Amino acid sequence: MRWKLRVGNLAHWGLLSMIMSISSLHARQVGFAVYEVRQNLNLGGSAEVAPKEYYVNLGSEHGVRAGDILQVSRRAPTYDLVNQQFYRDVVFPIAKIKVIHADLGASICRLETFLPSDSSASISPKAIMVGDLIEPPRP
Repeated sequence: MRWKLRVGNLAHWGLLSMIMSISSLHARQVGFAVYEVRQNLNLGGSAEVAPKEYYVNLGSEHGVRAGDILQVSRRAPTYDLVNQQFYRDVVFPIAKIKVIHADLGASICRLETFLPSDSSASISPKAIMVGDLIEPPRP
C-alpha cells in the first residue's frame, strides 16, 4: 500500500513538472506584455482624471530604466472568409508608453502617445489592454 502511494506521488510530481515546463514555454512564446491596467478612482474631489498605469512583465533585468519609451503592439486574429477558417495572427503597433518605475522583472508605465491612424491599423476601443505586446528597448 505504501509503495502505491509513493508511485502516485511520483506521478503527481511528474505531472507538476510537465505543467511547469509547458507554462514556461508559453511565457517564452508570448514574450513581454501588459499584464495589468490600473486607474485610481476620482472620489469627487476634483474634475481631474487620474492617468492609467500599465504594468508590464519587462523590468530592469531586461535593460529597462525609468524614462524609457516602449512600443505597444496588438495581436489580432484574421479570418479567411473564402475558406471560412482562421488565417493567422497579425501584430501591429498601436501606442508608445513611458516607464515611470522599473523593478527587477516588471515596470509601471503611462501612456506617451497613440500612434496616428495613418501609420497604424485602427483599433477599437482606442485603449491599451491586458495582453497587448511590449517591445523591449534596443540597446
